[in-house]
Amino acid sequence: MSNTAPVRKFRPSDDLAHVLDWLASPIPEDPAQDLAQLNGELAALGRARLEDALYHRILDLFYDRAHRLSLALKTRLTEASLPLGKELRAMATLQITVHESIAAGYERVLLDADRLAHSKRRNAASVAARALRSLAEALETSYMVACPPPSGLWRRAHALAKSARANYDPAATIIPGLSLDAEKTYKGLLALAAAQPEGFSPEEIALASEYLGQFSATVSLLPSPPPEEEGLWYWMDSSRDMGPVPPNRRIPPGHGDLLYCSCQLLARLLGEQVSALESGMHAGNLRLPERAAGQGGIAALKRLQAHWAHPPHRQHSRRHNNFRAQVCVGLNELWQLLEHGGAPEGTGAGMPHMTEWMVLNESPAGYAVMHVAGEVEGLVPGSVIALRPAPDKSWSICVVRWMKSENPEHIELGLELVAPAARSVQLMFRNGDPTQLPTPGLLLPAIPALREHPALIAPAGAFNARRFFVVSGEDKTHVMQGRLVSLDLQTGAIELFQFESDPYPT
Repeated sequence: MSNTAPVRKFRPSDDLAHVLDWLASPIPEDPAQDLAQLNGELAALGRARLEDALYHRILDLFYDRAHRLSLALKTRLTEASLPLGKELRAMATLQITVHESIAAGYERVLLDADRLAHSKRRNAASVAARALRSLAEALETSYMVACPPPSGLWRRAHALAKSARANYDPAATIIPGLSLDAEKTYKGLLALAAAQPEGFSPEEIALASEYLGQFSATVSLLPSPPPEEEGLWYWMDSSRDMGPVPPNRRIPPGHGDLLYCSCQLLARLLGEQVSALESGMHAGNLRLPERAAGQGGIAALKRLQAHWAHPPHRQHSRRHNNFRAQVCVGLNELWQLLEHGGAPEGTGAGMPHMTEWMVLNESPAGYAVMHVAGEVEGLVPGSVIALRPAPDKSWSICVVRWMKSENPEHIELGLELVAPAARSVQLMFRNGDPTQLPTPGLLLPAIPALREHPALIAPAGAFNARRFFVVSGEDKTHVMQGRLVSLDLQTGAIELFQFESDPYPT
């Protein structure tokens, strides 16, 4: 897909009518070509010599078109895994560029302070709100494709929020259907970054953004750290290109244009909503999207709540390394690998596929690795992988905690070590369904420093009864009855729960 569209010299007499007709046309089923044309026409608009008021009105139309295109692309991104296909990656990159350009257009409009000061319908606060909304779309798309925020985005967001605050006029006329709450959008940006989005799948990031669209107003912006919330806040330097930082990661400096935020009220609200969902209340009654109550939705909301309530900090120091390791990606692939005794990749059908990675650093809790060789697919935060430094070493079982991909050829993962070894098993849950098929799973040993009981890893949604059978052995003849002790980890890909032997099942 080409990232640019043919662009004519912008002549108001002819091209303006064409652009306006195109902006009013429906978005095609494949938004790729439409997105490229929007980018080209937007560049032409920036070069046109138009009266500021006319430029502003046309920019609003581009804003509407870009946000409708975002909805179409996000639907695709929610189902994506790394590495992204070339076309999807190009579309996401172009969408980020378009939203940045629209934000830049509104920043240009803000320079016309005199006109905006005398306008009740197109005031400075509403312009800053739209610019912030465009930057929020660029940031969300960046997180969904696991790439870093665009350079300069945070500095621009801080400046726009400050401008909106300085120009806020509660008596201004609000255009119907237009969100003018710049402060709420800015708070949503901060809360999304504070949630560690690199550890969420694209679908979970979309859920978080929808949630913040409703409830980000509960984020607190403060001129100084809240004394009653020791360490449970974030700081920002508005003069620097940086998002919110927890003080346990970096102590705020004694100088700079500092601002502080707290997500404690947001976390408390979300905790109450999750409790209501688990009690059977309909998501719509809580102003939550329907997917919040779907498979993995509640688990994602719980992780969001945990990050907002307790800013993360490192528990272990990292040791820098530089050695290669084999990696097997995905629960099904890993199950097949262990079924064959952890043997190297074979050539027969159904044999597991392995790739080569470089271990960048390690700690008792896990690893940071970078892809080196081999085709890899299906990577999402929360999925399970196995890693070993050499063929004669055992496989370490890990869960993907974060992902970074600055370009299609570069992928980095943060891995949480959950077990130094595992066995392939099959699970049969005692849920009264005589038609259920065995569920492939991994049996993990008890680890005194980590968990008291043995544990099981199963696909997301598999756990549906507190009692179950574990079938293992080379010929799958050893049967053990188990009883759930605790559900320790639940992601969009897997569930990990401790269990104990159940010799007297009821």
